[in-house]
Amino acid sequence: MKKLKIIPLALLFLILFSSCTSGETEIKNRLIIEGVGVDFDEKSKDYEVTVQAFATSQKGGKDNAASNPVVNYTVKGKTLAEALGDLCDVTGKKTLYSQNLIIVIGNSIKGDEIIKSLDFFAREYTARADVYVAASTGKASDILNINENSSEIPAKIIEESISESYKNSISVDTELYNVINLYLEKTTDFTMPLLEVTKEENGKSSTVKVTGTYIYTKNGEKNHLSADETMFFLMLTDDAKKGNFSVVNDDMTVGLDIIKSSSKIKTYYENGIPEFDITIKCNVDMVEYDAGDFGSFKADDVEKVEAAAGKFIANGVQNLLYRQLKYHKSDIFRFGKRFMQSFPKAYKETEENWEDILPEIKFNIKVKTNLRRIGQETLRQH
Repeated sequence: MKKLKIIPLALLFLILFSSCTSGETEIKNRLIIEGVGVDFDEKSKDYEVTVQAFATSQKGGKDNAASNPVVNYTVKGKTLAEALGDLCDVTGKKTLYSQNLIIVIGNSIKGDEIIKSLDFFAREYTARADVYVAASTGKASDILNINENSSEIPAKIIEESISESYKNSISVDTELYNVINLYLEKTTDFTMPLLEVTKEENGKSSTVKVTGTYIYTKNGEKNHLSADETMFFLMLTDDAKKGNFSVVNDDMTVGLDIIKSSSKIKTYYENGIPEFDITIKCNVDMVEYDAGDFGSFKADDVEKVEAAAGKFIANGVQNLLYRQLKYHKSDIFRFGKRFMQSFPKAYKETEENWEDILPEIKFNIKVKTNLRRIGQETLRQH
């Protein structure tokens, strides 16, 4: 009888004094996650997860967090839950995901495997639905391990870079709930910011750069948008905040800043083929004119620049539509969603073979540009 009493008592002590299973919530007993990178090992068929967390411990009598605020851990498992569960054994702390800033998906994970790799975060009750999700051109671990010994938090820098890139129409700013919602739309391919490790000019250090947009494809084929293509994508989808581009006026290069952009799309259905009328309105400011003469820009040049800017945007949008719809058969524009809302009965008849219909879609593009300002007040022509 005594032995039977000892066993439950021992189990009780294990539960009470285990920091991973107890309800202890003191900050010192928590592993505060700042960033997560997910890679996949084809040989072992394991997920390899890089976790960036706050360094809250002290080493050698000094506050290690002051010089190096984060520490990276690498764990493996057949599932993310298994891999991340090992963090408790490694650190002796209970994980907290509510402060997580970024989830990076490595290039070893493609197609529907992306969704599987995000399933844990969609279900974990402490995880944020608005955490950024990005794709890497290489390993996700390389992204989070960049400048790991610096006094800054790499995950925070990456989050800020994505935010600024989105504001300047260089990349999208996909969050976890965006991925889930767009994936559930049967005809839509979601997008993510695309990250790349690049060498600095000195060749000794590296940095993480937002280079454009990653497009999810069911078959895992490579489909990326450059920074320029991303600008046209955001303008078409009424999501462009700012941005800049150049046009030529009478052999002179004109630098333009996007001040405001809006778009409207009307949906039609004739002869069994969807058709979309796309109207983009864009206000721009002239920020550079390489004539070398402040007085050389005349009143009639305004219309020429507006026409050149409109043509530049229209051509960019048209080329983007052609490449995505006809070549990649990828609907990142949510045309299928629009078609379903406008013509639900016809959509039901086409949703199963929507990819085959994409190359046949017709679109008409109209761009209206307004040159709002050509420089400072003292340089304006009267």
